[in-house]
Amino acid sequence: MRQGDCQCHLESDEYKAYKEIEEQIAHCTPEQAWAMYYVSAGVVRQNIAMAVTEHIARGNKALLVEFPELASAATAHVLPARSLD
Repeated sequence: MRQGDCQCHLESDEYKAYKEIEEQIAHCTPEQAWAMYYVSAGVVRQNIAMAVTEHIARGNKALLVEFPELASAATAHVLPARSLD
């Protein structure tokens, strides 16, 4: 098996598309991120939501204000699960 025969997950088209969206979210205003989300559909919308959730988890409060419905997903992403005992 040659090195070029093995495709790593990090090089997949889907991953590259997500990373491009994540980078774009990092450089735009929360209002622009909301507009991107509003006009998108399908996988693109999912990638935008995941990228916004990631930035909220990293502490982006402006995105948190614009996307309050993603707050619980971002918090779950960062905080360890607690037992209810």
